[in-house]
Amino acid sequence: MLKRKNSLVLLLLIVYLFVFTGCNSKDQEVDAAKSDGSKNPQVFKLISFLPTDNTLTKDIVPMWIEKVEKETNGAVKIEWTGGPESIPSKDQFDAVRNGIADIGFNVSSYYGHLMPESLSMHLSPYTPKEERENGYFEYLSKRFDKNGLVYMGRWLSPSPFHFWSNKEIKSLDDLKDTKFRSNPTYHDIMQALGMTPIDINPTDVYTSLERGMVDGFGFPLLGPNENGWTEVTKYFIDEPFLNQNATILMNPKAFKSLSSDNQKKMLELTAAFESEMIEYFNELNEKERKEIEAAGVKIIKLNQEESKEFQALVKKVKWESLEKSTPDQIKELKKLLYKE
Repeated sequence: MLKRKNSLVLLLLIVYLFVFTGCNSKDQEVDAAKSDGSKNPQVFKLISFLPTDNTLTKDIVPMWIEKVEKETNGAVKIEWTGGPESIPSKDQFDAVRNGIADIGFNVSSYYGHLMPESLSMHLSPYTPKEERENGYFEYLSKRFDKNGLVYMGRWLSPSPFHFWSNKEIKSLDDLKDTKFRSNPTYHDIMQALGMTPIDINPTDVYTSLERGMVDGFGFPLLGPNENGWTEVTKYFIDEPFLNQNATILMNPKAFKSLSSDNQKKMLELTAAFESEMIEYFNELNEKERKEIEAAGVKIIKLNQEESKEFQALVKKVKWESLEKSTPDQIKELKKLLYKE
């Protein structure tokens, strides 16, 4: 009787060890599948607010994708499903938040009405690396988390805005009573300068300039030459304003589906990517300056006094706008970003 009882105990122990070892092995296989590219990779869909062939996306987005797939040893695969032709730019914030897409390369200009504190990115006087050191990155991460998104980091830095004109601008007064193609990012700045901002789709800018419907437009340095706008534009005002507000956002469920190791890798490689973008854009912008001059566009610089006045106006206008749109956040934002 005792022997039979001992035999039964031994049998149960063997069965337990077999089941436990098997489950543990299966768990290890699942973890391995998440980090081993030889297994089925996790596939994530990426959308961008600009078309896939745009100057500001066609090379940059693939750079980031390549880094992700390499650093995760192929365990993560990203499919760039398209730009605004697949999901309108204004709807992409919600598309990522709702899981229709997993990752979005967007700008706060398209979702600032849903998350007004995100427009503070325009006012940051810091590099992305400095933002990670001074607490601003952490602030944004918490605010995006509250809005149902994971903030990975920035892209398109540095790529500030400029005014392009068909009227020679020797002082800020020369901008008064002009009509410029604009977008909500700098409508209020133009109005403060006595200008008339006009909403025009990028596809119609060339015709508007050619027919004299507008005197100029606001835009970063990159883009107008490739779009052909420099054929009908005489002057580039070399007075950059506002920091870029381009973000890489990820759906929380998609992010949490990654192994903890790959979550860490994606965040770290994006931080490194931000710094690489600064060098990348500095070189690209310098090359572009030479190309627009070769295309016949004259580069104008404001004198020191006019430049100081312009930058002070931009700062005043945008901080006042932020105070109205997000009064509960303004104190913390000024603490993080405001510089005399």
